[in-house]
Amino acid sequence: MSATPRQHGGANRQTLFSRRNGLAWAVLAIALLANLTSWLYLQQREHLAAQRQFDLLANEVSQAIDKRMNDHEQILLGAAGLFDASQQVERREWRTYYRRLDLAAHYPGIQGVGYAQLLQPEEVAAYEAGVRAEGFPNFRLHPPGPRPQYSSIHFLEPLTGRNLAAFGYDMLSEPTRRAAMLLAAGSGETRVTARVTLLQETHGKVQAGLLMYVPVYHPDRPLDSPEQRLAALRGIVYSPYRMDDLMAGILGEQAPQLDFAIYDGARPQAEALLFSTREGEARRAPEFTKQLQLALYGQRWTLTFASLPAFEASYQNAGPLVLLGLGVSLLLFVLASLLTLRREQAEALARKMTEQIRRNSEALRQSEERQRLVLKGSNDGWWDIDLQAGSLFASPRAWEMLGYPPDERPQPIMRWLKLVLPADLNALQDSLSQAVEAGDESFSRETSMQHRDGQEVPVLLRGYIQSDAQGRLQRLSGTMLDLSERKRIERLKSEFVSTVSHELRTPLTSIAGSLGLVNGGAIGKVPPLMAQMLQIAQQNCQRLSHLINDLLDMEKLAAGKMTFDLLTQPLKPLIEEALAANQAYAQQHGVSFSLDQPGDMWVRVDAARLQQVLANYLSNAVKFSPRGARVQLHSELRGSRVRVSVSDRGPGIPEAFRARIFQKFAQADGSDRREQAGTGLGLAISKELIERMDGSVGFHSVPGEGATFWFELPLIEMQAALPPHEAHSSGPRLLVVEDEPSIVHLLQTMLGHAGYRVDCVFSEAQAQLRLGQQRYAAMTLDLRLSDGHGLALIREIRANPETRAMPILVISAYCDEGRKLLDDDGTVTWLEKPFDTEQLLDTLDRCLSGFPHDRRRAPDDHDTAR
Repeated sequence: MSATPRQHGGANRQTLFSRRNGLAWAVLAIALLANLTSWLYLQQREHLAAQRQFDLLANEVSQAIDKRMNDHEQILLGAAGLFDASQQVERREWRTYYRRLDLAAHYPGIQGVGYAQLLQPEEVAAYEAGVRAEGFPNFRLHPPGPRPQYSSIHFLEPLTGRNLAAFGYDMLSEPTRRAAMLLAAGSGETRVTARVTLLQETHGKVQAGLLMYVPVYHPDRPLDSPEQRLAALRGIVYSPYRMDDLMAGILGEQAPQLDFAIYDGARPQAEALLFSTREGEARRAPEFTKQLQLALYGQRWTLTFASLPAFEASYQNAGPLVLLGLGVSLLLFVLASLLTLRREQAEALARKMTEQIRRNSEALRQSEERQRLVLKGSNDGWWDIDLQAGSLFASPRAWEMLGYPPDERPQPIMRWLKLVLPADLNALQDSLSQAVEAGDESFSRETSMQHRDGQEVPVLLRGYIQSDAQGRLQRLSGTMLDLSERKRIERLKSEFVSTVSHELRTPLTSIAGSLGLVNGGAIGKVPPLMAQMLQIAQQNCQRLSHLINDLLDMEKLAAGKMTFDLLTQPLKPLIEEALAANQAYAQQHGVSFSLDQPGDMWVRVDAARLQQVLANYLSNAVKFSPRGARVQLHSELRGSRVRVSVSDRGPGIPEAFRARIFQKFAQADGSDRREQAGTGLGLAISKELIERMDGSVGFHSVPGEGATFWFELPLIEMQAALPPHEAHSSGPRLLVVEDEPSIVHLLQTMLGHAGYRVDCVFSEAQAQLRLGQQRYAAMTLDLRLSDGHGLALIREIRANPETRAMPILVISAYCDEGRKLLDDDGTVTWLEKPFDTEQLLDTLDRCLSGFPHDRRRAPDDHDTAR
């Protein structure tokens, strides 16, 4: 007879609760115990993490309030400075100052910026009459009533809306305000009132209020004691705050993650409540609470914080894991029960699961260990800057690099910025701004920071940029690498190269000189085969000499030891000289030059260094051009800069090499069998030289169609058409000699609008050239020029019969010195810098008064041209 289903169910129940199934029950108990232990551990970890985050949020709120109040103090100190700098500040000036602050955009939540004037009883009537005369016919000082001393809110911007109720209010009439005002006046420091109700509470919800005061004193009165300061008090600069509006401005639109309240005083009392994020009575006990004290300008605030349900829920993630663990536990129990009779398979399964857990734990441990060792092995420090909170975290290694003890507490960003050398700070900020504007997610910059002992520490800062949807910078995180050892090695390498290069020059000079004498026949005729070999040796001596010179130039540029003799001079002769100097080298390679004649353009350069750049460009173009090709040299204007380009018809620049083309020792063909010899330093040196002359370099190339290398320099002067206001002028022609471009532009504008025709030059040499080509009604002259002294030019002009009678107006900051050195006989007119248009034209009129040509009529160009 077969067993019924009821009999099978009874057997299963007996088996489930039998001793034979003890292993399954043991597995269930162990799994539940492990699940309970894990749940307790996760609960503890979540609680600790939530506590840290809660403390961080509370500190951020406290720091934000403290920082904003400090910023508001700076606004009032600036307003007090306005009174210190002026005997009388007008209402229009006060309104202009307020509008320039743009407080609604930069510091939302501030009710306004005002000034309360101190008055004696006998001054009140005259004061009220004066304010009414300003356009306020209904003005009166309030509240009325006799008092030993009065104050009146004289300025308050914006003078609209709620602020109209406070206009003319005597804050000394109210005890709380009076106490804070007298404390500020007696101490000479900023003070904040206790909780008050502002006069601005004219409608809507009444908010708690407070006021910040900065005293303003009469000038030239002693301020050494509280009594003297009270006696010298002129008025009070102040700002009123409605606390709800102020906190909304400080916290912004971010939803608070915790409840907090601000109380006036050392204890949280309901009657001293200034601000609270809670609405109504609290109906639950928060899991996290914190109380902070904040000392602000003579007042102590108590800040209480409490966690919100949403905040607490965000850290209560153990529940799903517990349910999962319970499910796993029950599954294990079922499996163990099903496999009771197959103990070996169950044990194997348990061993497999235990091994998997062990491997996962070991993998996690190894991953954390690898991350720790990577940071330790790389010798990098890490840092994190939260720009919204204004806080900085740095690793112990980062502080160790700078000689400071480890400090993992949040630090103000300014502490970090103060460690960056001032000379590098602007460059670092510019580099970061450019990366943000370009939309980059990372940046890398070498800079120098100040060690605790005063030494300079070169570091490499690399970081990740976090921005919001509008592209505003929010957070920076990255690493810091100490470059001291690398810089030391680079310095040793540079010194080694310099020493070796200098030591090679002496024997190389002897070898080259000896070869030159032998090849020149100084010791007799040389056999043809030997002459060929000696010629090869001499050519390679020259190559080695060029290499040594390039190495020395790079060393000087890197060390900042290369000097530049910058002079304002025409560009055209420099280009023609470079072509002539490289003509023989071009003929040797069967290449010709083509020059697009530049205009009469003047630049401020070191002629020898510019020749070196042109020689590098031209020799490269010749070297890579096929025989019979033509190398083109071209110059053109690009706005306020002049570009000089050298184009060849060679193979062009490979795409893979373009990023390194201006780097040291860079060559497109780096093999030992490359067709064109060279050091790879020429373009790197050219780039450094042009940049030291305020220029820039670049290139463009199409593979197989040649390459064009160019450099740009600031344009100092170019002969062009006269400005529109001079094009049809018939006034006298003047020559302006001045080496400062801004002054040249100023004189050209002033004189051009007055009806003169103006030619401008920047040096003594240019002035001599113009005076030899054109007759001028008069000349203005600066004494100190880039290539000489103006007195020498005056003596030369007076010695020339054709220019002796030309009036000269000296415009300089050294007129007294010039008069003594020139032994002035009255033929030169002097005008001290600075000057205005009226002074210039009146002085020029006197200068021209003895000249036969009238100011309104110029000499005939047909008669005066030479």
